[in-house]
Amino acid sequence: MSLFSRIRNAADSRTDTDVHGGPPTWNTPVPFDANLVAHLLARHDELDARIDALRSMLASHPGLAESVVRECADFLHELRHTEALRLYPVIARGLSPDPVARRLFWQSRLVMLGLARRVMRRFEELARAVRTGRGSEAELGHVVTGLAEYRRRNETTMYPLYTAVGEHRARTRVA
Repeated sequence: MSLFSRIRNAADSRTDTDVHGGPPTWNTPVPFDANLVAHLLARHDELDARIDALRSMLASHPGLAESVVRECADFLHELRHTEALRLYPVIARGLSPDPVARRLFWQSRLVMLGLARRVMRRFEELARAVRTGRGSEAELGHVVTGLAEYRRRNETTMYPLYTAVGEHRARTRVA
């Protein structure tokens, strides 16, 4: 038996329950939340609105714009944190019996990680451009493009997969 199989079997056999009010741990069961995707999309909308507001600040208030860029990067980090704690565990558990689907999911997850890291780098480049006073409009365009790709991938891959896995698990529990 491989080490991975042993770890997975040990994790599946644990019966730990969520500590009310405590932070989640590796063994905290993550339930499917039918409202999670709508919540994440609303957070994406909020981030997009912040980026739109940033566009007008770049020329008029560069000092304020740099702090807003950092706030937007923190906002994306919090969004990704929510995805990591609430979205991906449900998908991973739902796909665990199928090794091919599991492998494809983890490949998609790596793509998402790469896209998110690229956007975070672009936020850093934008903050540097705002601080130095050069070329911030072009860097903002890179941020917008990167965020759009990150969101598009989530909306076409991860969020529908989460919904499908969660609804399938809910149906199989009822039956």
